[in-house]
Amino acid sequence: MQRVGLERGEPHQRSTLANLVQLYIHDFSEFLSAKRKLSVEEDGRFADLLRLEEYWSEADRSVWFIRAGGELAGFALLNARSHCERPVDFNMGEFFVMRTFRRDGVGARAAIDLIQMHPGQWEIAVSVRNPPALAFWPRVIAAAEAREVEQVEGDGEAWTGPIWRFVMRGT
Repeated sequence: MQRVGLERGEPHQRSTLANLVQLYIHDFSEFLSAKRKLSVEEDGRFADLLRLEEYWSEADRSVWFIRAGGELAGFALLNARSHCERPVDFNMGEFFVMRTFRRDGVGARAAIDLIQMHPGQWEIAVSVRNPPALAFWPRVIAAAEAREVEQVEGDGEAWTGPIWRFVMRGT
């Protein structure tokens, strides 16, 4: 496996994140229901569905770029938003690894490292329509050696799918 690294995003990298998000939304669109088809704007880009500016301006949000062998491979967006209205320090808001780097352990290594770098109460909510993520996240949480792991179901309105809550202890 290639060396995997995490790099804290800086405001001057706004366009890098915005460009990667276009790939992410395109990939993720296959998991949306038939009722929620995404279309592109007149400039050929998806709308800013993730409100990216908040990740650069709000203290409880952060941008992380994933690198594999030094190359840009994806991103993770952390925030402190709970999907089940319970206290949380960190929520994996979005996580994306480009297809070129999938199935090589890049995503798992990046996710484990990111979780272990942030001790506290975590939450990871996964859409019921995303089978690859439903298989990926329980493995990552176990490999990160999380404590007090609990799976709750979304209410079907605010969130549909499992929500994993766990505590990451500091090292």
